[in-house]
Amino acid sequence: MVRALTMTGVHMLKITLHDSAHEFRLKLEGRLSGLWVRELEQCWQTAAFTTQGRKTVLDLHEVDFIDPQGEALLAVMHREGVELVAVTPLIRGVLDEVCRGSACATVGKAGSST
Repeated sequence: MVRALTMTGVHMLKITLHDSAHEFRLKLEGRLSGLWVRELEQCWQTAAFTTQGRKTVLDLHEVDFIDPQGEALLAVMHREGVELVAVTPLIRGVLDEVCRGSACATVGKAGSST
């Protein structure tokens, strides 16, 4: 499932859901800010009812900006066991702050799809 949201004058966030037997992956592309933070939260909470026992991964490879609301949501997701994956130095730096140095941001693990 792909959800792409646009509004005049507002940046877009694309959320692609990859559901497999072993993991549930939310792949983001664009800016995690403003209204799109709530949209991600709704997608994640809705999916949480169906992921029973599977790992949930938030793929931030294609994210280029995260606002303070987005950072707060990422902190909640991390506390709830979601694996946060990023490769760019900017987003990895944000995740270091969000996770308070608990090494939640991984860099392209072997076998991970991006």
